[in-house]
This record gives sequence, C-alpha cells and structure tokens, in this order.
Amino acid sequence: MPDRTALPTETLPRAYLHTIDLCVLRYCRDSHALQILLNRREAEPFAGHWALPGIVVNGGVEDLTLADAVERLRQSNKVGMPLAWIEQVGTVGDAFRDPRCWSSSTFYLAIVSEPVQLAEHQRFFPLQDVADASTKLPFDHNQLVAAVQERLLSKSLYSSLPLMFLGNEFSAPEAVNIFSLVLERPVLKTSIRQRLLKMTEAGHLQETGRKKSGDGGRPQATVENLKPASLYLFDRCFLE
Repeated sequence: MPDRTALPTETLPRAYLHTIDLCVLRYCRDSHALQILLNRREAEPFAGHWALPGIVVNGGVEDLTLADAVERLRQSNKVGMPLAWIEQVGTVGDAFRDPRCWSSSTFYLAIVSEPVQLAEHQRFFPLQDVADASTKLPFDHNQLVAAVQERLLSKSLYSSLPLMFLGNEFSAPEAVNIFSLVLERPVLKTSIRQRLLKMTEAGHLQETGRKKSGDGGRPQATVENLKPASLYLFDRCFLE
C-alpha cells in the first residue's frame, strides 16, 4: 500500500521571497554624471557587499499593497530621502537570483533632485559602471540597473523625464546638458528650447524673472516647474 504520510512534492510548502528594489538616480553636478544609490548589506547573503536598497514584502511588517512597501522602503534608512519621481519598471523572478530560495523582485526607477545627507552605509556610484557591471552587485542587481537605465533613455526620447534631475527651477542650458547626458548624445539647443516653450504654453513651466550663474559665469534666465510631479509628453520623439 502507498505511504499516505508522504505528501506529493507539489503540495509541500516552499520558501519564497518577493522584494521591492529601488534604483535611485541623481545628477552629480560636480562630475557631470548620473549616479545610483547603493547600500552596504549588513545581513547574509552577501553581507558587506554594495547592493540596491530593497525590502522583503510582508516581511516583518505587513504591506497591504506594493505602494505601501515602496513607501516603507523610501522612509527606511536604506533610502530616507524625498524622491522627485518614481515609476515601476518591471518584475523578475526565478530560482537562481537569490541563494536562499525562489524569489522575485518588483523594481523601480526613482530620481532624487535635491542634495541629500547620506549615512555611512549609503553611497552614490556611477550609473554606467553599475549598469555595465564594471561595478558588480549581488543577486541580479546589475541586470535590474541596466533595465532601469534603458527605461530612462527610452522614456526621455519623448517626455520631460530628464528635467526631474534638475529640481523645480532650472535654466535652458541646464536642460540641454541633462537631456544630452541622459540620451548619451549631444542635443540641439533649439530642440530643447522648443520643448521648453511647449511646456510653458501648456502650463507646466513659467519664467521666474530670476537668473543663475551658468557656463563661463554668464547669468542664465530660469524657469519654474509648476507641475513637478507630472511628466510632459512631447508630440515628437528626439529621433524624428
């Protein structure tokens, strides 16, 4: 007779983790480069390694929604800073990305525009070095960062997303610089000025009447973002 005390394999409970991982990006004006926030891990696996800030959903705290988990991570000491923008990029999962068990991750593109004070376990690294795995991260975090970098580039072709790096007040030359940096190629000044004009006509921007020092010390007129939490979608792509 069959052993009825032995459960079929498919009915046995298996360990499973779902995490939220944030790719928090900023524009470093000193190095004129995009950077990404990493945390030094305290716990195993990979204790002491730099990794994306993340949390386990429904770990020690119940999360009713993914949004709850994202906000819990944002407020934690792994991030602990205001975000100018955040959007979900994707979800990945398999039996190999985490040595503990089968796991999945919902990961996000986030942007910080204001200066922040970092803790000892936090550091900003060059985005390109992490995306191309020159700086190696545990789990599949390099792949997540590469996907976020691709989302940033593709969405910047038709939206105002790069302006999120500049805060609520910026000049036209700063807009040219940040679009060129994100798109990884020079962008015409006339093209950016036309886009800023369309945003102004649509009520997204307005002139401040103020000026700030620009390249070469020349004062540059600034504009204010009236809808800092919203993206403006252009009617033409930069590649057209």
